[in-house]
Amino acid sequence: MKPYLIASLTLALAGPVQADTPPPIHFNVIGGGSHNYTFGAVEKPFWNQTLPARSGGSLTASLRGLSESGLKGPEMVRLLRSGAVEIGMGVFAFVAGDDPFFEGIDLPGMAPDIQTSRQISSAFKPVLAERMAEHHGVKLLATVPYTAQVFFCRDPLSSLADLKGRKVRVRGRNMSDMISALGGAPMTLPFAEVVTAMQTGVIDCAVTGIGSGNAARWYDVANHLYNLPVDWSIGFYAIGLKRWQALPEPVQRLLQGQAQALEDRWWEATANENQSALACNIGAPDCKIHRPARMQVSTPTDAERQVLQNAVLTIANDWGQRCGAPCVERWNATAGAAIGVHLQQP
Repeated sequence: MKPYLIASLTLALAGPVQADTPPPIHFNVIGGGSHNYTFGAVEKPFWNQTLPARSGGSLTASLRGLSESGLKGPEMVRLLRSGAVEIGMGVFAFVAGDDPFFEGIDLPGMAPDIQTSRQISSAFKPVLAERMAEHHGVKLLATVPYTAQVFFCRDPLSSLADLKGRKVRVRGRNMSDMISALGGAPMTLPFAEVVTAMQTGVIDCAVTGIGSGNAARWYDVANHLYNLPVDWSIGFYAIGLKRWQALPEPVQRLLQGQAQALEDRWWEATANENQSALACNIGAPDCKIHRPARMQVSTPTDAERQVLQNAVLTIANDWGQRCGAPCVERWNATAGAAIGVHLQQP
């Protein structure tokens, strides 16, 4: 991470110190994967520099990446509720086993671009905040994205039809449903095992962030990129509700306000990363953040997008059946209204 970039991000998030300086408090924070661009570009400067500066030095934090903490991710909500993790970052798709409600912020194929993803996220955030507090004992602080989850394939993939019969690495249930709907054979596989699995033919393709795949050098074994965003791996920063309620009111106000600044900066940084990561994977001149590669890229046609939209609505309505009528009603009134989509009542 270049020093001038860290400095500029810190200044962008920081502001004048509030008059009612809160008492000294130190937070232990588990962030996202330290291999991700946003960990160095957004998370580290926020917790190490911005929050202390914004609080006049009274709020400080120790940040560790998820892998360094020894955690896997799906347990984050439970650990926050119990207080075993003070402040933590998770991905909604990873914690969806605790509550299908969480899937509603990032339904597969629902957001073809990051602007639409943010519309959905902003609209559904208050609903999730209420759900997390009332049902899981967790205070939601921020919702944040990663780069578009796209297809890295060993052999040419130039259309949706080419997915038929291919073994595709996926991350969770909804993504698996989408691959199946498109004719592929989904396989759940840890991120770290993808390169070997593709080399040995265990899988033909793998879905991950367009930036994460580059950072992991998947282009060494995957020559083809199908630029169809499956989802955006929407995540969250949260704190246990009991810990939140124990904080003085000035600290709550400061932390909530700065969490919004963290969220805003993260969306901005991910939008830039998404554009640069595509350029890097195909070796375009505007490659800035990741390593230049020479992948071949294909993009869905308008006709393919219509086929995709039909599958997306089917998967979303299946989710509504699992989540229940109150869940669908809240989704339709918020996320659905924001993007002009109405799901069937189960």
